[in-house]
Amino acid sequence: MFYKIIRLICFFIIHLFWSMKIEGEENMNHEGPLILAANHVSYLDPIVLGVAFKRKIYFIAKKEIFEVPILAFLGRSLDVIPVDRKKLNPASIKKSLSLLETGHVLGIFPEGTRSSNGELLDLNAGLIKIALKANSPIIPVGLKGTFDIYPSHAKIPLFLKRKTIYIRFGKPIYLDNNRGKDIEYKKETLLKIQDKIKELTGTTRK
Repeated sequence: MFYKIIRLICFFIIHLFWSMKIEGEENMNHEGPLILAANHVSYLDPIVLGVAFKRKIYFIAKKEIFEVPILAFLGRSLDVIPVDRKKLNPASIKKSLSLLETGHVLGIFPEGTRSSNGELLDLNAGLIKIALKANSPIIPVGLKGTFDIYPSHAKIPLFLKRKTIYIRFGKPIYLDNNRGKDIEYKKETLLKIQDKIKELTGTTRK
């Protein structure tokens, strides 16, 4: 219930100050376990993604947000999974796998941090490991417009200019579990997802 209330509040705030356009809605009708892998350029990213997607998303986020009282309250209330970016997180991985195994949606920003210039950073291989272990498809997501509104160096979002936020959902990518130990396969799959996210955000690999 709390998730629905927060989602509704965020919906009204986004549409009050900006506009939001969703593309690839037909790719959202997937049932069962699912991983959403999106680019990360702003604190607004999980908010707009949570508003745009029809099912509840359990996000993975850096543990530092739990050091800020209001963010800690929201994080716990919305079942955000904290991770330590400097070391392996067995408890976080176990929680993520448990959610997927019970048919939920996991939201991951595989760059591991916000991009400071809006360009996609290299993706973390942990995305592929979780997907293979949970036998879960991955939907690449391209977010565009949030960087213009609330870049990493800004203290507050840009409320006074009417901007459009684009959320583009790609087709589900299914992994071959029989190749879970194939290092080259995992590298190629990660690059495939990385290229797809860049395509959805309107950029291409350099």
